[in-house]
Amino acid sequence: WGIVALRHFLRLRLHVSKLLIERDPSKPVIIAIHPHGVASDYRVAMDGMLYEALPGRQVFTLAASVLFSLPLVRELVLWTRCIDASKKIAARALKRGLSLAVIPGGEAEQMRTQTGVEEVYLAKRFGFVKLAMQHGAALVPTYAYGTVDLYDITPEMHAANTRGFLWTLSKKFGVAMPRYSGSFGFLPKRCQNDLVFGKPIELKCATPGEPTDAEVQAAHAEYAVALKKLFDENRTALGYGDRELFVA
Repeated sequence: WGIVALRHFLRLRLHVSKLLIERDPSKPVIIAIHPHGVASDYRVAMDGMLYEALPGRQVFTLAASVLFSLPLVRELVLWTRCIDASKKIAARALKRGLSLAVIPGGEAEQMRTQTGVEEVYLAKRFGFVKLAMQHGAALVPTYAYGTVDLYDITPEMHAANTRGFLWTLSKKFGVAMPRYSGSFGFLPKRCQNDLVFGKPIELKCATPGEPTDAEVQAAHAEYAVALKKLFDENRTALGYGDRELFVA
């Protein structure tokens, strides 16, 4: 009931492209969601909704290894169909024909979050693209509108999050603990959240399963363009016409 309550509180809606719905569920995809936001509240809230939106497709979310070591948090991530984000486990899932959801920006994007600023930490994130190419999975660019409006982050909080002890903690140990404030303590503000799932991008390489660095870089550039296009095509209709997407 807690997840259902969060879903209603966020007024979460999923907008899934027709091509993704019609894609053979046995052909895996990697759903890349941007941005992370302070707490990626949508990640938990969309559990169940995604299965209804993509019937027949089994989707597991990659989660930071450290989360599986934290009491209570471990139970939550396992309950909401998360698996360890290690390369070995992700590859095993794709080989079994499972699809994955990933938030490429990770802890760095989480710590850099600014209220009302649509920024994704993508320029140096090649891993998820290479993983897709190695296993013949299509990439699905996905944008979470409203995510950066759920919490208030003052300039002082942002400065503390992006340098010093908190930043070092996230970089060295993968533990992100950003400073922020919500509607009541650490609870998010009530803000419409819309997840827009784009068209699957089929990535090609000369030798199937063995992409070169140059091929990965080209595919990454293609993905970045598709993500920007997805954002621009939907921002006005969803109430964000005055915003631009920044890629860091």
